[in-house]
Amino acid sequence: MCRLISAIMKMALRDSEPVVLVNSSCSCVAGSGMCNHLVALLYQTAHYYESGMSVVPSVLSCTQTEQKWHKPRTMGVKPGPVDAMVVVKPKPGATSASGIRSSLYKAYSGELPDPSTLDPKAVYADFKPGSLPLICTMNLSPDKPLVESIFGKVQAGSILLYQHPPPTPDGFITHKDAPPFPKVPPEGYQLKPTDCKYVPTNQEQLHLHSLSVTLLQSHLIEEATRCQSAAPEWHSLRKERVTASNFREVSHVRGPNAAENLAERIIRGTRQTTHMKRGLDMEAGALKDYATLKNLNLRKCGLVIHPDAPWLGASPDGLVYDPLERPSFGLVEMKCPNALSYVDCRYLRVDHGTYKLKESHAYYWQVQGQLLMTGMEWCDFVVCAHDDMFVQRIYRDTSVLSSLKQRCDLFFFFTYLPKYLSMHK
Repeated sequence: MCRLISAIMKMALRDSEPVVLVNSSCSCVAGSGMCNHLVALLYQTAHYYESGMSVVPSVLSCTQTEQKWHKPRTMGVKPGPVDAMVVVKPKPGATSASGIRSSLYKAYSGELPDPSTLDPKAVYADFKPGSLPLICTMNLSPDKPLVESIFGKVQAGSILLYQHPPPTPDGFITHKDAPPFPKVPPEGYQLKPTDCKYVPTNQEQLHLHSLSVTLLQSHLIEEATRCQSAAPEWHSLRKERVTASNFREVSHVRGPNAAENLAERIIRGTRQTTHMKRGLDMEAGALKDYATLKNLNLRKCGLVIHPDAPWLGASPDGLVYDPLERPSFGLVEMKCPNALSYVDCRYLRVDHGTYKLKESHAYYWQVQGQLLMTGMEWCDFVVCAHDDMFVQRIYRDTSVLSSLKQRCDLFFFFTYLPKYLSMHK
């Protein structure tokens, strides 16, 4: 049986310019502060005002509105800003990795025009309502404040502000006097060679040569891929390599058939789920909250490829500066699960009254792989749930690192490399 839930809302607005919210209350549990019901009512009131309505319109019955049986279902597709759209081929199981994304940029850097040009309604006052250009529907006015967008300053409430919001900052700086972030991998940091006896074919030699990078090229790749999944280069460079997110599974795969199936699954990629998209959308805000909570400097990090092992890669979520830690620079890896609290995450365990990441979980091996590829000594593993945040500082684990690279190298040369070339003939 369905239970009917209702709430009584009261809101008082002062008729001034701008309108002032005097007081508000709601009978729901969160109504003593500011609940979603009150926020929705404010948005609805603003919509009525922008639409020129003096009274609340009456509710129409289904027979008084347009029939909808001829309109197709949306198949779960929701509206969103233009810069978040990805155009892909209509294939079953297709991912957004190789799709076409918006490449618009701010082409005009001059001074803003005279404010009077921001009032198009006065210019088109003699036009009939049906013949007005679209610019008259954008609620432009010289009295509205200007806010930043990806194209520079636009009016508050403008369609451009929603469709093209200002770009996410590359980092968050709390300590202004901190030294600059180091380049990763740092100069002089070397990876030990693996005792891997493998004789590649001519085709495999050519492919290995195409994967090789210099230290300068490695730094340029990291800088160019800091927006990670939003950069096409990030996807293409990762597909040719075994990356840290798969290090544990690669290190523990047993049998040639299982190894080939794993290689094929990695090459084909994983389709982005709703939970994965939610985590990506929340990541920027969660990183800012983490940096503020821990009083740290943070800068986003791209794909790190070490010249000594260019067939491997790692993409930490950011580089971190902590003045209280030695060494002061480390990494951060952020997870945003769809959970109320981090205590609901099964990859965390209780150890002497404290929650810790399980050493047997893929996330732990991912963190160790990131430390291996970047040369850093520690990484903050962060879980940002709906109601709380978990932070654990993880240091290099020699018991894992001693075998991790060798296992990944063997998997790449004996399984991944032949499989990749056979699938890309």
